[in-house]
Formats: sequence, C-alpha cells, structure tokens
Amino acid sequence: MAVLVFIAVYQKTGQKPEVVFLDVGQGDAMLVILPGDTQILIDGGPSNKISAKLSKYLPFYDKDIELAILTHPHKDHLNGIVSVFKDYNVKNFIWSGANYESRLYSDFIEALKKEGSNIYLAKAGDIVSYGNQPILKILSPPEILLGRNLKSIHESNIVSELDLGNKKFLLMGDAEEKLEQQLVASNSITDIDVLKVGHHGSKTSTSQNFLQAAKPEEAIIQVGNNSYGHPAVNVLSNLSKIGAKIFRNDQLRDIIYK
Repeated sequence: MAVLVFIAVYQKTGQKPEVVFLDVGQGDAMLVILPGDTQILIDGGPSNKISAKLSKYLPFYDKDIELAILTHPHKDHLNGIVSVFKDYNVKNFIWSGANYESRLYSDFIEALKKEGSNIYLAKAGDIVSYGNQPILKILSPPEILLGRNLKSIHESNIVSELDLGNKKFLLMGDAEEKLEQQLVASNSITDIDVLKVGHHGSKTSTSQNFLQAAKPEEAIIQVGNNSYGHPAVNVLSNLSKIGAKIFRNDQLRDIIYK
C-alpha cells in the first residue's frame, strides 16, 4: 500500500476543502483544494488551457501542486497534464504506467522525467492522506500495470473514491461497463454522494447495476461540444431512474463543491 501524507504549511482560518470539476471542453479535469494551499489535480483536459483554469483557483504565489493523477493517457485527459508540468511544480504523481502508443504520450513521458515528481504506480487499496486523514482511495487498477500492453488503454483507468467527510465522491475516469461490474463484484463500490460519470456519459458506461450499488445523489458529467453523442440518452435515463441530479460542464461551466 502506498501512502502519501500531505501536511499543510499553515492553516487558513475557516478554510474548507473545495472540489472543482473544471470546464475544459470535451475532457476531464478536476481540482481538489485543501486547507494550507494544498491541491490535488486529477487529469488535465485536452489542451493547455488548464493552466489558465488553475490560476483562477490557486493563489498567484502558489506554483506547487502537491499531487497530480492521470487516470489514463488519452489526449482529453493527458494533454493538459503536459502543460501543467511546464507551469507548475508537481510534487507527487500517480499513474498506471501502462504502455500507450502516441506522440503525446512520448512527450508526456519525457516531461514526467524532467519534472522530478515523486512517482507512484496506482493499485487498488492505495491510500492518499492529508495530514493523518485518509482522503482518497484507489479502487482500480487491481494490480501494477507498469510497462504492460493492454487491449484497451481504458483497462488501465484509475478509479478512486474521494472522502472529504461531508461528501464522498466516486471518480470513474473513463471506466466502462466491464470495469464497473468488476468493481461491483469485488464490493469496491459503496454508497457515495457524488458520481463523476465515466467516459463523459458514453453509452458504454454508467450501467444500471453499477448505479444501484453506488446510489449517487448527484452526477457530474464532464463533457463539451462533441460528435460522439455524449452524454448518451441511456446514461441520462439510468441516472434519472435512480433520482440522481445531473450537472454538466457544457451547461454550467465550472462546477464547484464547497
């Protein structure tokens, strides 16, 4: 089990955690802001616009990001991470390490080497702690995938659960139904408050059986203008059937929890 302990340099009076699902177009990027100028970035979206987004929420003097996580190396999650490496000091980095053939991925590998981050390979059961408090648990992948060639890179997808005490978030990345069912079968999915819907609301994700296990009250769909049909009608229907309130970046822009 890998445990990362983040200790805030100082506490701001009355400061509470914030979670921001950033509007980055057709892609994923989520920022967790913790007291003491401590941040967790999960994915970076499809472009270098992520740095401008981060500047809205980070103090001008804070060029450190305590932890960044790449759920998987498709461009709509990865491209912004490369940009963040140029503009910020990423102290810790979590990824799967699975092989993927693309020019952008090669550029990312080189940028990661130069960044000098403490690098951790994700595996189910790993815990990220803030101070002495566990706040994020890795649910997938089930084993270390460093150097592995997979049939689909979605098989390397990092799924995690973020627990900030007052709300519990299930972060699905681009997980598809096969992975959803594996997580349900292993009893990894428990009642949560907020679901970050898998794969931008693709018809290949967010199955009814999975939703019955997770029981989210709210669902975030990170989606922009696209030609893929995201979010799919069946996904919206499945979410409505369980009574989840749906929030979309293409309609609301940045979505903030405080």
